[in-house]
Amino acid sequence: MGMELKSLKHKKSTVILMLCLSIFISSISSFAYALEDDGVIDLYEVFSNMKDRMKTEVGSRIFKWSMHLPDDAIVYKSDRVNYFNMYTDSYKSQVSLEVTKNEQKYSLEDILYSKQMNANDFNYYWYFSQKEFTFNIQQDEHGEKYIRIVKMDPFYDYYLVDDAAEEFSSYIENRIYIKNDYIYNLEIHMEGKYYRENPEMFSKLASSFILNYDETNPYIKELSDSVSEPRLYENTSYGWEITVNPYWKEEGISNARVQQFTAVYSHEEIYGSEEAQEYETTPESYQPFREGISVSLVSSALPHETIEDWGQQEIDQLQQNYNEKVYEILLTEKVTLGDVEGYRVKVKYNTVSNNPYVVDTLYVIGNGYKYRIVATISDKKYKEPNTNEAFETMLKSFRLTNQRSQYLDKILDPTDLIDWNAAKEIKTKKYNFKATLTRKWHTYDNFYSGGYGYYSYYDYYDKYYYAPMGNQESVSAYQTGNNMNLIMMAGFDTRNLEDSIKEYVKNLLERDEVRIGLATVDIASTTVGGIEIYRIITEYDLAAINQFAKDDETKSYDYSQLTNQYIYMMKIGNDLYTQTVSIPLANTTDYTKSEMEKVWKNTQIAGINYSQQIKNWNRHDHSEFQDQSNPTQVDYNKMEALLMQDLSL
Repeated sequence: MGMELKSLKHKKSTVILMLCLSIFISSISSFAYALEDDGVIDLYEVFSNMKDRMKTEVGSRIFKWSMHLPDDAIVYKSDRVNYFNMYTDSYKSQVSLEVTKNEQKYSLEDILYSKQMNANDFNYYWYFSQKEFTFNIQQDEHGEKYIRIVKMDPFYDYYLVDDAAEEFSSYIENRIYIKNDYIYNLEIHMEGKYYRENPEMFSKLASSFILNYDETNPYIKELSDSVSEPRLYENTSYGWEITVNPYWKEEGISNARVQQFTAVYSHEEIYGSEEAQEYETTPESYQPFREGISVSLVSSALPHETIEDWGQQEIDQLQQNYNEKVYEILLTEKVTLGDVEGYRVKVKYNTVSNNPYVVDTLYVIGNGYKYRIVATISDKKYKEPNTNEAFETMLKSFRLTNQRSQYLDKILDPTDLIDWNAAKEIKTKKYNFKATLTRKWHTYDNFYSGGYGYYSYYDYYDKYYYAPMGNQESVSAYQTGNNMNLIMMAGFDTRNLEDSIKEYVKNLLERDEVRIGLATVDIASTTVGGIEIYRIITEYDLAAINQFAKDDETKSYDYSQLTNQYIYMMKIGNDLYTQTVSIPLANTTDYTKSEMEKVWKNTQIAGINYSQQIKNWNRHDHSEFQDQSNPTQVDYNKMEALLMQDLSL
């Protein structure tokens, strides 16, 4: 009876096993392609597409690493994939990896020394404490040297003691590698109990980390897969689309009126350090612009407005507001963009010494609106085929669509509504100091500058009603398009005017660019009705600075930040009045200088326009403002003679 029962159980088990096997085999094809809706976030659904179900590794071809990818992994990554975090329940572990550029060319020994020396001897807060058991340099299974740091979570030591703390604490191993000109900081947290029972699982996970990315391995999930291929971006609020380059991304919110696109990785990271070295910028890698592409809906289009007219207006503004030595128009042409035409204007700017850049703009009119697409790139990268093609392809992929927000209506262009030559007055509130300008000049205040809302209102309210008491006052204005700036100051000053002028001019003459002739300082004065007026003009020589920076590559200048200044100073009683107009060197043109001259010609102090009463100016020599008794001004010939005399003795 017992034998029969066992035989029956065996047959039953066999039947059940065969039935389960049949069900499993029949479900393989559907399992490979279907996602089960069980409420669990699936890694592959988050990252990419269904074919990624077969992936068993994860990595980055840009930063050249890969490692094992458990089936149940939940992954977080940064946009650039220079930070990666993964949790896997099957391994009871959390993995984090941070990749940074090894700019200082550190060795493992340097990093080990730094970590040891920077360990705090005293930590008031327990969670800053460290409990490290291993601090060593070892070699992994692939022959790579790394810093190995084994430590425990201080949390349990704070609340528990001795064996209990070690029983519950996680096992943490930190591995730091240096390769490919990067520093890889890998840290794996595994539950302590699970680690002690399954140390081989930790070894499997840790040893799977490889400082290499195998392009031919179909089972590696590229973490930047979401940006590694061209993809269509659709702006359904404003009716346009564009094909985004591989390894590019959108900035900010989607469907914005002004949409920015930038490269995720640098030129060096994509093409390698050797190829990218030729396209480095200035020694400080300074760029006066943000590289990328922007698309914006500017305004509604006028009934008879054309792209040629619009493009020519922009060129006219450029020629009016920029010094002819800092730009070059490379191209103007009409292009076809699907069902509409665009007008293309390509300009090379030299506003930074030895670091020119190209601004390539498309002007498009369609669907009743004006669109501007702007690509900005350094000139060196513009000349490189890969980056040039990437920008060119993306620009020409722009298309208008019929997908627009139901709320999109007429957007007026304010430049067509304002008489820019109409008069506008600015003045100080206490001192009778004012200038009659045009509406081209804008004033600084919260409402005009874009401030709004609760806090902006009360910020203005406090300044207006509760401003601190003082005897100094100023007003200012600026022009858009050329960055001209005007500031008018008046205040109590008991010094002689000559002393004030001498102190100011002395500081000007001590500027390095003035000393070596890259800038000039012109001082002149006149008298009107017993009131002495000074004019001080500081101007930079653009051609000389260009040549100076070309001869010495360690020197660089941003001509948008370097300003020519035109100052008028006068004193009535104990009150000093100063008017300063600043024009960036890049924007110094006949037009901007004429705008500057109009300011002084239309200025009144105590109800009097002094400029109209000036007959001539008396120029001053620089020696009048230099302190001849200054001990810091050394007579080197005399010093050498004394030295030779001492040596002879």
